[in-house]
Amino acid sequence: MKISDYQRSFATEDFRGYFRWKEGLSSSLAGALYHACHEDELVEIMRNGKLTLRSQWGINLPEHGECTVPGVWTGLNYYNDGNFYGPFLIKFPIEVLTGRGFMAFRRHGEDRERYFFVQYEALIPIFSFKGDIWRKVDPKTYFEPNDDHLSLKRGAIYDIVLTQPVTLEHARAIYAVAHPRCIPAKCAGLTKPRAAAKMKRIASDEFLRRLKGVGILDKMTKTFPDLEGELVQVEFNE
Repeated sequence: MKISDYQRSFATEDFRGYFRWKEGLSSSLAGALYHACHEDELVEIMRNGKLTLRSQWGINLPEHGECTVPGVWTGLNYYNDGNFYGPFLIKFPIEVLTGRGFMAFRRHGEDRERYFFVQYEALIPIFSFKGDIWRKVDPKTYFEPNDDHLSLKRGAIYDIVLTQPVTLEHARAIYAVAHPRCIPAKCAGLTKPRAAAKMKRIASDEFLRRLKGVGILDKMTKTFPDLEGELVQVEFNE
């Protein structure tokens, strides 16, 4: 059985070099950072207040063989026809990547080019590129120059594996998207209207949870005892 590009462990033949995501890259690259997930995952993320390292990524070490490492998969691509990794999409400003160190990997797939940036903060080289054990690369070369800014290369896929959490306080938006096919095989897919209905319920539950956290509901029931035990509904305008 053939293993897809995003499922294979990262190896020496994919490696291109190391780089640190600098402020200049964030400011010149238009776009955002995205993370798609399912309902249970989104609830867990909101409870923890951050993207937790709930996934695994594989690495094939030159001397010690293959191993898996905790991380969280994110990406730079926004898919207009829906997301195959979950019906809920969290959007972060690209600046959350500033200051993080990465290993760059590139793969030429059957239909498109794929770039993988895997966060790596240790000052110990793992791979080498043509004998260079600490090859530094300019990440701007993996993007398309466009006047005074950079953009994603047409048809290319950019996956970013983070090994340190991202706080949810930085999120710009959390919204429902079409989920026509589920690559992780967690569900049978979900239409955008059904995902939006679930999103309203999840947001309502989270809103009430936060109200309880600051004690507003307790104060209200003391002021209005008749509210005790009543169901509080939160209406969201379309």
